[in-house]
Amino acid sequence: MTTFPIQKLALALVLACAAGAALADTQSLSVTASITGVCKFNSGQTPVLAFGAIDPSGTANATASASVLYRCTTGTSASVSNAVTGARTLQGSGTASTDTMAYTLAFTSGGTGTGKGFGAGQDLTLVLGGTITPTDYQNKTVGPYADTVTLTVTP
Repeated sequence: MTTFPIQKLALALVLACAAGAALADTQSLSVTASITGVCKFNSGQTPVLAFGAIDPSGTANATASASVLYRCTTGTSASVSNAVTGARTLQGSGTASTDTMAYTLAFTSGGTGTGKGFGAGQDLTLVLGGTITPTDYQNKTVGPYADTVTLTVTP
């Protein structure tokens, strides 16, 4: 029987592959990941607690509220620090720059919650309420008053 050079080459290739496969080895690779519990305020908002124009001859409390949106990792318990609540002071500016006005700030709802994730529509809402009593505004100088409150949300 006569063998052709192509058949000899094919036989050599089969034997070489079989020898290479016999030398192969395998190794397992572990792959891991971990999700961190995080809470963040929604950066697409600029909440304002605005009392508006207050008539100093009034006899009722001036009140205002603001909603602040935040998100947390799914299942993470959130807490917004209430260190900013209680008695606070508005500083006058312009013609009222030497005057201040007392007010109180309180959480009216949402100071805690369980995160639902960071996707669209997963916001938790914190509502803050402010009150200025008549005795705190009746004898104030005309002009704007302002305060800056820094809120902290933690998982």
